[in-house]
Amino acid sequence: MLCPEVWNFPPPKVMITHRKDQDMESINKTVNMNYFYRSVIITCPDEIQTPSSIQDLITEDTDYYKLSDCSLTEFVEPVFIESFIKTGKVYCLSTDRNCIIQNCAAITPDGHLVLHIPDYVFQTLGFEGTKRPHNFYEVKINLKTIKNHSKVRTSLQKLDNFDFYITWEPNNEEICPSSIAKYFSEKSINISVHSLNTRNVIPSVDEIPAVIDVDIEEMVEWVGLLAYGVDMTPTEPYISTYCQPESENAIKTGRISIMIASGFITPSLVNNICKKLSEHVLDREIDNYWASISIQSDENSLWQWNPSSQPMFQAHDSSCNVFFTHNGHILYSIGQIKYS
Repeated sequence: MLCPEVWNFPPPKVMITHRKDQDMESINKTVNMNYFYRSVIITCPDEIQTPSSIQDLITEDTDYYKLSDCSLTEFVEPVFIESFIKTGKVYCLSTDRNCIIQNCAAITPDGHLVLHIPDYVFQTLGFEGTKRPHNFYEVKINLKTIKNHSKVRTSLQKLDNFDFYITWEPNNEEICPSSIAKYFSEKSINISVHSLNTRNVIPSVDEIPAVIDVDIEEMVEWVGLLAYGVDMTPTEPYISTYCQPESENAIKTGRISIMIASGFITPSLVNNICKKLSEHVLDREIDNYWASISIQSDENSLWQWNPSSQPMFQAHDSSCNVFFTHNGHILYSIGQIKYS
């Protein structure tokens, strides 16, 4: 017989935020708290397809780039700093990394190069750093004020090369964001262009639950099930069968559109989508109408759970869900640290 303690696993650490009656400023503030997202799910009831104004945001000017086998020293070059760090927002994140066991790195739009490295590696670099969980250190270098480039470059050369996703949002709208790709290409660094992957889902439903009389957790779960094509038509009275939330104020329509986009997604794009969704809801004269967006984090990215916590690399799974209504917006975030 197995010892009972073998199965006595602690529950995962889960963080939940639920706020009602939010305005766009508070929604944008929540989105901007983090920099690296991997997918969005956009849901619009009473629509055959996602409004074209929202689709255009996702399909136009949202290309990002992948740097392969790139040294961190490239990011401390004075030309790179003057051309991109000081003239716009650089979003850059190491890819195909597990931050529990591997080095990770990121450039944040405020101009910081952040390293996540094991303590035995940290001791060899000569940087100042902050102790992080699981015997890691965080090194934060302000690229805008860096002075001793040669010393920093020498230390960074001790680290292996990385693959990165990168995008640049210039302050001057007349400058093309692809300039950063040209810069690395001219330095003979392997760089490739990528577009967001998109797909549309048109679920079959009889009516649309209203957020005013359905538990928010049930709404988030229901939208997620629709997005992944789960069959919620009950055939047998099994306890585990999923079903649509009951709603006394349901929207009487069987039309609902869902658009899923995945890739390297910046908060700027998410903010623009939120603005369009809010405007779309206000334009629809239907009682209890709503639209929503679900934003998923990059699982091995620099992450901040709330304004009072410290951003750090940690393996996690987090989503932020916003329901836009005529009477204010509802925010529901849930996240789990995978290894604590």
